[in-house]
Amino acid sequence: MGKLRGVWRHGVFFRLCGVGKFDNDEVRYSLLIFLLCVVISVTEAADPAGWRVRRNGRSTQSRVIPAGAVRAVTLPKMASLADFESMALDRHPSLRMAAARINEARGDQRQAGLWPNPMVGYSGEEMGNRGTTGMQSGFVWQKIVMGRKLKLASQVAAGRVAEQQHLAKVSRARVLNGVRVRYYDTLVAQQRLELTRKMSQLGEELAQATARLVEAKQVSANSLLLSEISAEQGRAMLENSRNELIEARRLLAFAVGDIDLKVGELDGNVTADLPDMTWEDCRKLVLDDHPALAAARVRLSTAGEERDRQKRLVVPDIDLRVGVGHMDVTGSDVTSVRVGVPLPIFDRNQGGIARSEAELIRARFGVERLEVELHQRAAVAFREYSNARQQARRYSAEILPRASRSLGLVRRGYSQGQVPYLELLVAQQKFIEVNLSYLSSIRKLREAVTVIRSQLLTSGLHGHRNSIDR
Repeated sequence: MGKLRGVWRHGVFFRLCGVGKFDNDEVRYSLLIFLLCVVISVTEAADPAGWRVRRNGRSTQSRVIPAGAVRAVTLPKMASLADFESMALDRHPSLRMAAARINEARGDQRQAGLWPNPMVGYSGEEMGNRGTTGMQSGFVWQKIVMGRKLKLASQVAAGRVAEQQHLAKVSRARVLNGVRVRYYDTLVAQQRLELTRKMSQLGEELAQATARLVEAKQVSANSLLLSEISAEQGRAMLENSRNELIEARRLLAFAVGDIDLKVGELDGNVTADLPDMTWEDCRKLVLDDHPALAAARVRLSTAGEERDRQKRLVVPDIDLRVGVGHMDVTGSDVTSVRVGVPLPIFDRNQGGIARSEAELIRARFGVERLEVELHQRAAVAFREYSNARQQARRYSAEILPRASRSLGLVRRGYSQGQVPYLELLVAQQKFIEVNLSYLSSIRKLREAVTVIRSQLLTSGLHGHRNSIDR
């Protein structure tokens, strides 16, 4: 075979040395094959209209905003719960991850409905026959997908998009619930600090009053030592309360999703908007329109569509090849058509169908299991709510007023030398204990209400606060 020698004439092609010159018909036919290949190679496969990205010279941008691009937010001097909720929705990485998962599922949906790409190529046969180039041709090869398999694949992918959208609601509820719990924890820590500050101040005043009584020889020197010990305990409790408030503010910032956020004084009332609810109210709040349960039901529907798709995969696709060429030996133009269909004799997708049927059964019982689990967790949450509610009411209506009156009577009697110091110390310690227990019950009540209102979608570590993410 001789050297290849290029000839420019209305285009570029190659011929073999020693072969006669191509006539005008051969040149035109070579150009026709060349143009056919170029046109097919640059033709874009059709996209569904809803998936078409913006073009016309404009760049396509991702819907996911980089974390560094989130604008800095300055909290007001007295920040409210709504301020922190708004920041969490804008900044929390879990929500941005959920949005990215939705975009991933949408990408899979777009890909699932696309046709296979056509193949274009060149074919040379019988080259050198009688000193000619033989038959030179170009061809297009396309797989034709049968049995509505692409439509079923798109439906399955669309179901997974819907599932991710419900799971994004789960992430949103979990983030907001975490912010609310931490916000009210911080409010309780603020009140605890104020209470211990007053208690420490009371201890200082009592120590000073005891010192004056010792000078007047109305009480013993041991009473002064006891009062000084009580004052030191009050200072230690005050310092602990400061540290607890610092921790609560940091955890609130972390719940928002900003590790550098500086949390200051909060504006709110920890006892505001506390409802009275029955078990049926709790059950309705938790179960109605629960996003995790909705995601499980969508998963069940998608599993049924996936089973149908697996069954349709048995339908064979058609391989179609069309070629046009020129037979140099006879000087004639020829067209070739090849059609191939695989025979489903050995592989009828038995394993894929069996797997999809098992997944359908698992998804069906997954819905039932989640309903049972939500009822169990709702029962735990309602018990915690009921206990915290009755305890907070009892402290507010009965215990706190009595502790306050008792301490007032004892202080007046002690200042007049009518009550021994030990009785005053006992009354003061009981008052502090009652107030701290009341704050603890309010914190538990607020947390229980928040958990129930958020449909048990929390990121805690135990009980009804386990993660619901399936």
